[in-house]
Amino acid sequence: MSTNSESARLEALGYKQELHRRLHWWHVVGLALADVSPTMAVLLLTAGVFAIGGTFAIGANLLVAGAVVMIALCLAELGSMYPVAGGMYTLVRRVLPAPFSWVTTFNYFIQGIIIPASISLGIAVFLKELIPALHTPNEVIALIVLGLVTILALTRVEVGAWVTITMVVVELCVLGIVTIAALAHPHQSLIDVVFHPVVPRQGSLQGISLIIVLATLAPAFNVINGYDATLGFSEELIGGEKMIGRTVVSAAILASVCILIPLISAVIAAPDLKAFFAAPAPVVYSVKESLGFGASEIVDVGVIIALFNANLALIMYFGRGIYTTGRDQVWPEPANRRFAKLNRFRAPGWGVATLVIPAAALVFWSKLDWLIIFAGTVIASVYFCIGLAAFWARISQPEEERPYRMPFWPVPPIIVVGFTGIALAMQGKQFLIGELVLIIVALILWQVSRSWAPSTQATDIAEAGEFE
Repeated sequence: MSTNSESARLEALGYKQELHRRLHWWHVVGLALADVSPTMAVLLLTAGVFAIGGTFAIGANLLVAGAVVMIALCLAELGSMYPVAGGMYTLVRRVLPAPFSWVTTFNYFIQGIIIPASISLGIAVFLKELIPALHTPNEVIALIVLGLVTILALTRVEVGAWVTITMVVVELCVLGIVTIAALAHPHQSLIDVVFHPVVPRQGSLQGISLIIVLATLAPAFNVINGYDATLGFSEELIGGEKMIGRTVVSAAILASVCILIPLISAVIAAPDLKAFFAAPAPVVYSVKESLGFGASEIVDVGVIIALFNANLALIMYFGRGIYTTGRDQVWPEPANRRFAKLNRFRAPGWGVATLVIPAAALVFWSKLDWLIIFAGTVIASVYFCIGLAAFWARISQPEEERPYRMPFWPVPPIIVVGFTGIALAMQGKQFLIGELVLIIVALILWQVSRSWAPSTQATDIAEAGEFE
């Protein structure tokens, strides 16, 4: 499809082609993989999964990988229908009633504030481990990291894309070294760790129960996440709406493979499962046992690169989402004018600033750990709404053009809603209360928003009536 045709589709949806189409599919997949950050996922995020489910962490992540493909199919169809830079916010807004849109918006964008703050602090920790003589406070290092990321996010999109792709290649090389080293010294049976999982309990290894299986799914859900970033660059992708769908699915499959292979290898390489589970970062324990001298340096370099890369891709992605909310007239007029404005590099400067400024403030907040865990609840909530939207779109908009049609409908959205529903139900009470508070605030603002956008009121009511 030509660029003119792509722009015409965008204009038919009510938007101007202001972002420049400079990205090929591999650029966008690279940006999405940077957001997924396989190195960070394998070396750090899996620790919570092992702590709850033992070696069932492998089985849980295999199940999650299947769910990820189903989510990607939903995103692919909806993203091809609405190729707008708002990402998942746009998809829900276009299909479900306004209350769902506001709840999704809050759940969606809070990630773009919490996660950059936590990632920047994480870089400070690993940088100090790599350079022991560095005595700069973690908060100062985090602010410097956010500053560098902001500079890159405000330049031409292909600059950020090439930076992230280069770092993704380095990440995959590190994971390749980890995988080869692990497989060179196997200590556990692949069949046993997959089909006979055990969990540490009271000083011994015991079989798992259904309760443990269900409890493991929620933290595993956070490990393979971020492939949806492809949608944030829909207005800059060359190749047409169908290419958007293919790119989302490709990113999801590549992310799953890049995480599962080194993860399984690390468990097989663990010489002592009790010590493996007791380690703060179990996969790092296996890497050090396999590589010996120099393992710490490899891990530190890999994690620093992964964290910086994830930060850049995430801020670029969510910045474009904020930009789209301005075009959609979601906020009061002064905010809409700024959010919808691009800088001289055709990047959403105000959208990026809206994320970075509160993230910079959060690096000084002592309760950041709680927010990081809460982000998992937020992610599951957004995907739950995506499952609903993918199901409802076929029913409410049967005549709408679908350049990419998901196969096996309605199986993918049903699996997505069911899987994310279970993940949400298994979250801790305090996080569910936090999500409830977020929903209430979103609904209050939805009602208040009618005072500054009265023209949308009739549309909102009509959409809600159609849904019912």
